[in-house]
Amino acid sequence: MSKSPVLFLCHRIPFPPNKGDKITTFNLLKFLAKHYDVHLGFFLDDPFDKQYVPALDEYCKSKFYIDICDRKQSISGLKALVSNDAITIEHYKEPAFQTWVDKTIAKQGIQALFVYSSGIAQFVQSYVHDERYVKVLDMADIDSDKWRQYAENKPWFTRWIYAREQRKLATYEQQMLNDFNAVTLISDEEAKLFREMSPAPLRHKVHTLSNGVDTDYFCPTAEFDLTDLPQLAPLSICFTGAMDYWANVDAVVWFCENVWPSIISQHPECKFYIVGGNPTVKVQKLANLNGVVVTGRVPDVRPYIDASVAAVAPMRIARGIQNKVLEAMAMAKPVVMTTMGQEGIEMPSVQQPFVLDDAAAFGEAVNLLLNQFKSQETLDFSENRTWIVDRYGWDGALRTLPSMLAAQDTKDNL
Repeated sequence: MSKSPVLFLCHRIPFPPNKGDKITTFNLLKFLAKHYDVHLGFFLDDPFDKQYVPALDEYCKSKFYIDICDRKQSISGLKALVSNDAITIEHYKEPAFQTWVDKTIAKQGIQALFVYSSGIAQFVQSYVHDERYVKVLDMADIDSDKWRQYAENKPWFTRWIYAREQRKLATYEQQMLNDFNAVTLISDEEAKLFREMSPAPLRHKVHTLSNGVDTDYFCPTAEFDLTDLPQLAPLSICFTGAMDYWANVDAVVWFCENVWPSIISQHPECKFYIVGGNPTVKVQKLANLNGVVVTGRVPDVRPYIDASVAAVAPMRIARGIQNKVLEAMAMAKPVVMTTMGQEGIEMPSVQQPFVLDDAAAFGEAVNLLLNQFKSQETLDFSENRTWIVDRYGWDGALRTLPSMLAAQDTKDNL
């Protein structure tokens, strides 16, 4: 039986699911493919990912992408100053992409338009006032507020750039809320904040579309390929994530400067694995510290999580749900995290004491877990996995999306 067509646009190839937004977009694609004939448009911003483009054929009826691997944010920034747009919008301006969108909508008779990331919303702008089309924008988190956080943590001579982007995006986000049938965010907290930022008549359009986790893949009993994997230390902790992402860079630098010294002094044999692709120069320099290992890109993060006594998520600049936290909890590991790392995630009782913002308390919590492990005490965090399986599976997290894409006006009982 044929399925209804849907247009799915996203700012980055939704495969492989090896970093935050790609985990989300891949699972969105997989979910949509169960219910619709998906016509997928995306941008390619990493040459390494080009090899994965054919793998998407399993999930979509047609696909189109633009390679922007050589496109620099600095050039987009200069163009944005001239065009008076946000850098985020200017970076993705591409006439060929717009042409494909228009032709695909017309040829395939598509009426359901689903866009991931506010910077991509521009490609359905000409359809926003046409009631034949249902338009849903998944903002994931409030980009403008992230830029506000960046501005507060940048030197004075660059702060104005980030502040300008915050203002431009805040205005654009409100325009999208006005124009789209529904806008979704990654957590109830994020949705609540966006409602508070928005005019009362439009607040009914704001919904939660949560992140989930593949609990079969991230499972303590799962088998994974250990070929070419270096010998991992018997006593270790880990951080996983894309290591060219500002929030992750800030997190590991803060941790290494403020927390790691207290850990390595008590446990000189301990290793801290920073696991993720494209580490910045600042992250690479952390490998000079005693016990810190910067892995770079790895084919599978699970062996590092599995080998660790605990995962850490010392996020200080963040919006939305952290996949790294869900994944480690799904593998029945304790996660020592800040309140920003915990944002949007309910915690079982066994995990609740490990949400800490003070550097000294954060270090004490990690040392406690390491001491328990060394004394061969049982670290039973199986409740973490049970909690994630029950609450954060992908099908449950995305169950409301088909009704949003079918409705002309979606309203929550707020």
